[in-house]
Amino acid sequence: MPKIRLAFWHGGRAPGEEVEVSDEEAAALQRDGRVAAVLTKPSPSKPVARQEPSEAQPEPGPAAPEAGGKKAR
Repeated sequence: MPKIRLAFWHGGRAPGEEVEVSDEEAAALQRDGRVAAVLTKPSPSKPVARQEPSEAQPEPGPAAPEAGGKKAR
């Protein structure tokens, strides 16, 4: 849980107070400009796995004409 310093009143807490909030609440408060400073950032509980592109997949091309169809004249 991140620890932040409030820039505005929040949940009965005065501006300037340092509080621990959930990740979602911290993001919402930052979005709204109500955070004066982020004192500690949350440590990720699980390492974020980067998804590397596996073997290059060819892009599908135009559809091939069907065999045995009518011939164009």
